[in-house]
Amino acid sequence: MDFKEFPKIEKLTSVNMLITLKIHGTNASIAIYDETQEDGSIVRKLKTGSRTKWVTPDNDNYGFARFVQERKDEFIEKLGLGVHYGEFYGLGINSGEGMKTKQLALFDVNRYNNKETGIQSLPPQVITVPVLYQGPFSLEKIEEMMAELKEKGSPLVPGFMRPEGVVVTILGKRFKKVFDAEETAWKQGGPKAPKEARLVTDYGYLLQPIRLEKLLSRDEAYIRDYPKSLGNITKDYTNDLISEGQIIGDADEIKAITKGAAGQIFKFIKTVVEEVKNA
Repeated sequence: MDFKEFPKIEKLTSVNMLITLKIHGTNASIAIYDETQEDGSIVRKLKTGSRTKWVTPDNDNYGFARFVQERKDEFIEKLGLGVHYGEFYGLGINSGEGMKTKQLALFDVNRYNNKETGIQSLPPQVITVPVLYQGPFSLEKIEEMMAELKEKGSPLVPGFMRPEGVVVTILGKRFKKVFDAEETAWKQGGPKAPKEARLVTDYGYLLQPIRLEKLLSRDEAYIRDYPKSLGNITKDYTNDLISEGQIIGDADEIKAITKGAAGQIFKFIKTVVEEVKNA
């Protein structure tokens, strides 16, 4: 849920909230369940999902299903019955979070603690999302955590200076607050633009790595089918800019901006996608 939908509860200081790091990967879920066989025996099984569908090693999402299947017994033993939600992140997934491998971060930080020892027992390469703050509700604390991320970078991977933002959990609901895409525009932190593109500065604000990485996370085919998918990526990225208010005006003005920015956007997308593809 976006932060703009955050409840107006500035005076409810007795409410507790949890602030965790928003990891820029791809949504992942694991369902662990019991299935009764024809002979009456019960077999514990699991299946894996992305944001919108179940995935398998043969029809995967960034290798998540394969990642879980390789650790199937440990997931069943250590997570237990139910649906477990998290973010699959790392090398080749969106920003990569500065990782050289892939890892799963589970969202519910308290669910996996041993009630007696408080110690988490999780499968290899599985953690819970980093906790930035837990305590009384405070809007100031949210801004403080955002400022700290911007200054110090990710607490997950030291030296990674492009964290996406935070997730605030309050009253049983999660709200995300992310840095504006313009704050991490291409010229400020992404790959360097080709020389001829740098001469055109009018449209630099439209070259937004985080926005592009979010688009790429929607469908693995964008990367898998590259370079054939380059045209679709460019079209969908431009449509996102328009629908999300990055390109504004009447129909003629929007057409003129998209036409003028087309070359710069194309080169930007090509550079970023090739970096992800070759990671």
